[in-house]
Parts: sequence; C-alpha cells; structure tokens
Amino acid sequence: MSDQETDRDDSKTAAIAAAVLGAILSVAAASLYDGKTAMSVALGAAIAVANLLTMRAIVRAILQSPEDDEKKDERDHKDAGRRGGAAWGVFAVLKLFILFGGIWLLLTKGLVAPIPLVVGYGVLPLGIAAAGVWNGMKTRR
Repeated sequence: MSDQETDRDDSKTAAIAAAVLGAILSVAAASLYDGKTAMSVALGAAIAVANLLTMRAIVRAILQSPEDDEKKDERDHKDAGRRGGAAWGVFAVLKLFILFGGIWLLLTKGLVAPIPLVVGYGVLPLGIAAAGVWNGMKTRR
C-alpha cells in the first residue's frame, strides 16, 4: 500500500470514529439509564464496528489490483483473483447470515434492549460521515 493510500484510509478512520462514538454513547447510556441499556448500546456499536472492518477486508480482497502482486504473471493473477473473489463473496454472504442471525438471537432471547441496540448500531453511518468530514478537512497536497 502506498503512502497516499495509507493517509486516505477512510474505512479505518470511520471504524475509529464509530468506536469512539459508540464508547461515548455507551457511557451516556450508563449514566442516564440502566446497565442493560448501556450494554445494548455498546454491543450495537461493537457489531457496527466489526461489520465495517469485515466489509473493509472483503472489499479490499475483491478489488485487489494486479500491481499488488508483481511476482505473478497476469494470467495467474486473474485465476487466483477469481478463486479469491468467489471465496470472499461466499464469506460476505456468510457474514450477512451471522450478522442478522446473531442480532435475531440477541433480541429473541431478551439479552439486549432493541432500541438501544439500534442506537449503538447507528454509530456506523455516523462514523462514516465523521470520517468523510475528517478527511475532507485535511490539507490537500
């Protein structure tokens, strides 16, 4: 990865922003409400950050360019990319089932409160928006 790509890793910035916002909301929920509410917010935020980081890995693996592996010739890279892309595609579908299945289990067993869980998961778009604002404020070279 080049220095420019490292400087502009929006998904990493979004994950950090979402984690920080999740921690703030969890502390606020703990001070204003009960422990189950705070735990539900924290768990929702943790699920959101894990989802973002998992999608980051999937998208990077699928969109990996041929320049990333200069030792292989073009044909070997395309064949490996097809196999790798298919495997990551299967993993993406599996991740979706785990995400929705896990949330369904948490809600049906009564382990978390629904609205605070959604509030915690809401840090995902907030973190993405915060990363966009943060990276937009950086000086351009």
